[in-house]
Amino acid sequence: MKPLKIQSYELCHTGMVRDHNEDAVVSLPGQGLWAVADGMGGHARGDYASQAVISSLLDMTLAHEAHVGGQLNSIQRVLEQTSQLLISKAQEISEQTIIGSTVVVMVIDGNNLGIFWAGDSRAYRLREGQLTQLTTDHTVANELVRAQGFNREDARSAQDAEALTTAVGASVFTPERREDKTHPGDRFCLCSDGLNKVVPDWEIESVLNRRQGPEPAAQQLLDLSLDRQATDNVSIIVIDHL
Repeated sequence: MKPLKIQSYELCHTGMVRDHNEDAVVSLPGQGLWAVADGMGGHARGDYASQAVISSLLDMTLAHEAHVGGQLNSIQRVLEQTSQLLISKAQEISEQTIIGSTVVVMVIDGNNLGIFWAGDSRAYRLREGQLTQLTTDHTVANELVRAQGFNREDARSAQDAEALTTAVGASVFTPERREDKTHPGDRFCLCSDGLNKVVPDWEIESVLNRRQGPEPAAQQLLDLSLDRQATDNVSIIVIDHL
């Protein structure tokens, strides 16, 4: 049973520097599914990759599972298939070509929450005024912290610190997932790194704490990123569990 009292709003913007948009989003509050995909910059056909991810999720919603765990299983299956498709497309160009995309997906069923992600697109939760990042960035820097015990400052200065360690279409597709509970009053934000690269978490928290609906909240976050010259595409979805 999907929650009846859900409101959401999504924005997907090219930014101030890029000449095209390699992000893609889907927002289906009636089905309890939202997602952001960010085509891998510097690689071939990032826009194709992100659109392929979103299209596969849209197809999946035609056969919704009865519970969040089942939905996450379905998401993993379809994105594994999409990853193989992107690898095959890339190999048609050359053995070195990568056609890939990050993804973060959120599903809500009643008070059950599921999140599935690969790459550095993020999911945040605002609860009782406090912002929490629910995902972990799949980057070289974060892997140095998690697996090798680096402190964050040293990890951020490492070679290729921002490079992704997994993505849909990459040779290594090792997504993560989590299940949790959501409460009335929770607010969520999904975003591509075009937002959090220029707007720090404390400022995202400040905007999300304002007494306003998801549309003005998303717009204000976008405006902040554009004011800071948004060097990347910016995608934002704000979801309120009323």
